[in-house]
Amino acid sequence: MTSSMDKSEFEQLVCPLSAFDLSKKHIVVTGGGRGLGQGIALSAAHAGATVTIISRSTDELNNTVKLCAEFGGTCIAHPADLSEVNAFDQIVEKIWNRQPIDGVVHAAGVQVRRDSIDVTPEHWAFVQTMNLQAPFFLSTRIAKAQIAAGRSGSHVFIGSLNSTIGLPRIAPYAAAKTALLGVARVFSTEWARFGLRANVVAPGYFRTKLTEDLLADETQYTRILGRIPAGRLGVPSELGGICIFLLSDASTYVSGQLINVDGGWLAA
Repeated sequence: MTSSMDKSEFEQLVCPLSAFDLSKKHIVVTGGGRGLGQGIALSAAHAGATVTIISRSTDELNNTVKLCAEFGGTCIAHPADLSEVNAFDQIVEKIWNRQPIDGVVHAAGVQVRRDSIDVTPEHWAFVQTMNLQAPFFLSTRIAKAQIAAGRSGSHVFIGSLNSTIGLPRIAPYAAAKTALLGVARVFSTEWARFGLRANVVAPGYFRTKLTEDLLADETQYTRILGRIPAGRLGVPSELGGICIFLLSDASTYVSGQLINVDGGWLAA
């Protein structure tokens, strides 16, 4: 006995490998000059996307562009200070005019490690500006352009395990990253009718500029490693994979979610 179905019915049952292909997409990655942002940018480019990377450091951006080109990908450097949110309309317009934007990954971030009682208003403002205010306003400016153009898209925020558990000495960071989760959920409800999605990816422990001081402490490093069931730190490509999924058409029904990439930390 055989059965048959038309093409549309089949497409509703099967996710093709091509759904993960980013070759027709233009993705913006902040913090793309180093660390996790660089890994995400290179992963998206390797999946076929044209990637615009934003950072203050022209040297770091150019290094990523060079690395990308060596592996046959396309990264475009766009130097900018993400603390200057009033310039975002002009930044988005310039990038959009080069090629309409399909997705954005907010990987740029800063950290201040100190006991909560020693946090100053200046520390607080610095972390909130870079980790919360900048992603919020950049995404809203991009979404405004996408909605006006009738273009669907994906907004990915790099969050933190602090949205699920408390970790010491990073209160401003925890506040900003947890707020991003609330922002992404609001965006997912406001923008769904336009075909726009918003999600948060929360990394566990990766060796980056933001964690180098913590991991340099042998006692802390041993403690952290002992808490990770995978028995090791993450590497940028492992964050790049989930970002490719969220930026691709394979995740068109995923929005408003927090996805932890932590080697099993929270499960333990």
